[in-house]
Amino acid sequence: MEEFSTPGKLLGTEEEFAAGDGVYGEDGELHALCTGNAIIDKQKMVSIKASNAVPKMVAPGMVVYGRVEDIFEPIALVKINPVEQGGVRQTQGDYFSVLHVSNIRGDYVQSVRSEVRVGDIIKAVVSEIRRGEVYLDLRNPDCGVVKAYCSRCRSPLYLRDRMLVCHSCGNSEGRKLSKEYSAMER
Repeated sequence: MEEFSTPGKLLGTEEEFAAGDGVYGEDGELHALCTGNAIIDKQKMVSIKASNAVPKMVAPGMVVYGRVEDIFEPIALVKINPVEQGGVRQTQGDYFSVLHVSNIRGDYVQSVRSEVRVGDIIKAVVSEIRRGEVYLDLRNPDCGVVKAYCSRCRSPLYLRDRMLVCHSCGNSEGRKLSKEYSAMER
């Protein structure tokens, strides 16, 4: 069996299969580490045969929007949404990309979670495409989180005095914000 997989895709459980090349386990589940075909061998080991499949029309320098789907220090997996330029859809379907901690700010960042969280909508620049994987960069001041949700109660966060505040539970959080952060002050 061969099935096309993207980073983070659920491939099965640790009860069903053993993790092979390009696969990691978390909480009893096996996920793809890279883009490629999932292959299950006779010993019930699932591996990823890396491919050079790249989203059509995505190129270095392109600005994209996406949702942070998962964080595995020192990277975040971001699901890129289709982008329209000149009325033409630039990607076909949704694609996962990689945001490395070193590409979040121009200075030192200790952890990805201190700058973005799962569920955040971000604006990023495609920095490179390597071995079929799309890498993102947030170091441009225009890039960063454009919409964030409270990590406690999942309500929208509102910008107040350069901090994000939840009006539901009172939680305050920080993020690497884009200039276009879309939550309004109350």
